[in-house]
Amino acid sequence: MALQNPKRVYVACGILVMVSILYITANTAPIWETESVKSDTGTGALWKLCATNKTISMCHNFPYSMDHKVITTRASLTTCSILSPLSFISILLIIFVNENLKKQMSLIAKVLAIASFISGIIGVTLGITILVDVIQNTGDSMGVSCILAIIAVALNLVGAVITCLIK
Repeated sequence: MALQNPKRVYVACGILVMVSILYITANTAPIWETESVKSDTGTGALWKLCATNKTISMCHNFPYSMDHKVITTRASLTTCSILSPLSFISILLIIFVNENLKKQMSLIAKVLAIASFISGIIGVTLGITILVDVIQNTGDSMGVSCILAIIAVALNLVGAVITCLIK
């Protein structure tokens, strides 16, 4: 079974590489929400809370025992950060494996891409729910990491659809 459309493989690989980078960045960068008061700024995320004024910048890690929404969001986005590179690698391997393994590798790639998308939907939805609660109570604004996570989910959907079209 030769690849019917190798261009789809390359497009899916490219999209899933971008998705991987976006998920990892959104998960690790402490910029899910931002707050500015005069010359002081503060940012918060799933793992850290940072504050900066004119001369000093400091970050503090959140404790491991947090709200269940935060823990679930962390777990979901960490899962995405693992599954999306694995889906990229499995799609790339479709090109290099022998004909007997192409069908199995294609199935693995599809399952990983879809699982990454589902995990992303869960993580980003919960992250936005947490963010909305914070914004309503404090007047903060959405940060770059949240926007990157939303873009990652949208691209992950496209990558999963293209991956499902690989034959």
